[in-house]
Amino acid sequence: MDLNISSQDSSCFHLPHPLFDLASERFITNLITAIINIVTAPFSFIANMLIIIAIFDCPRLQTPSNLLLATLALSDAFVGLTVQPGYITYRLMENQHRLVPCFARHIYNSAFYVCFGVSFMTLTAVSYERFVAVRLRVRYNAMFSTRRALKYALGIWTVNIFLTALEWAKIDKAMRGIHLTLWYLCLLVSTVTQIGVFVAIRRHNRRVNNQLQVDEKLQRQREVKLAKKISTMVVIYFILNFPVLFVTFYHQILGQNIQTYNHYSWTETLAFLNSCSNPIICYWKKREIFRRVKYLLKKLIC
Repeated sequence: MDLNISSQDSSCFHLPHPLFDLASERFITNLITAIINIVTAPFSFIANMLIIIAIFDCPRLQTPSNLLLATLALSDAFVGLTVQPGYITYRLMENQHRLVPCFARHIYNSAFYVCFGVSFMTLTAVSYERFVAVRLRVRYNAMFSTRRALKYALGIWTVNIFLTALEWAKIDKAMRGIHLTLWYLCLLVSTVTQIGVFVAIRRHNRRVNNQLQVDEKLQRQREVKLAKKISTMVVIYFILNFPVLFVTFYHQILGQNIQTYNHYSWTETLAFLNSCSNPIICYWKKREIFRRVKYLLKKLIC
């Protein structure tokens, strides 16, 4: 069997054309990005699973905000468990054989769209939850509770699995366009809500010394502090994920020439790093989760 297959022989249902006959031009990039993912994937999976276990093992930590963070951690854990190994397999097989089996490409593609769709939507939900907590406190209990947060998480996973499955319905380009448009909208909503949060924080800082009672001051300070932590996560998420969004939209939806698929390799790897940065930020900014993880690790070791 000739492994140097032509472009005409490498089609795989609704997936974009891989141009395997140009794989030699991507050899170095494939190797470097595969090594980066080999190193980061285990950390991504383990660090995010520890966050999930810490939150669900401790009822005190099961607030709406933390449950949404657990949903984000679950999608990041799946990135480390499925998406990054899929990427590694794809790039190394492309280097070695100039060919990646169709089933492997489908697994990688489906895992990518589901996990990243969940990440984008969950981050938007987390951002909006903080906006409501800081800006619309009267409506918070009506919109967010433990039960509602779990329902939102289930809905987010269901929507993204459904949208990814619809790519098989011979409307693949339209579905990818819908997926990418939703991701852009999620980034936009997250950005707008964070601006709203910062405006609310400035107002709070002007009022805190004059008008609020001691108990209310402490509560507001806690809400503002958590909002700042979420803002850090949103900013880093935007920096790491926007490049792959732009490349995918420019090439697959607008149909423009990107000259080399190395753009995909680097931007996808950059986006995967977000699954490592999220738990680091969570451990750094959410001290109660970090303390619970340390307790669980000590319990496991001892």
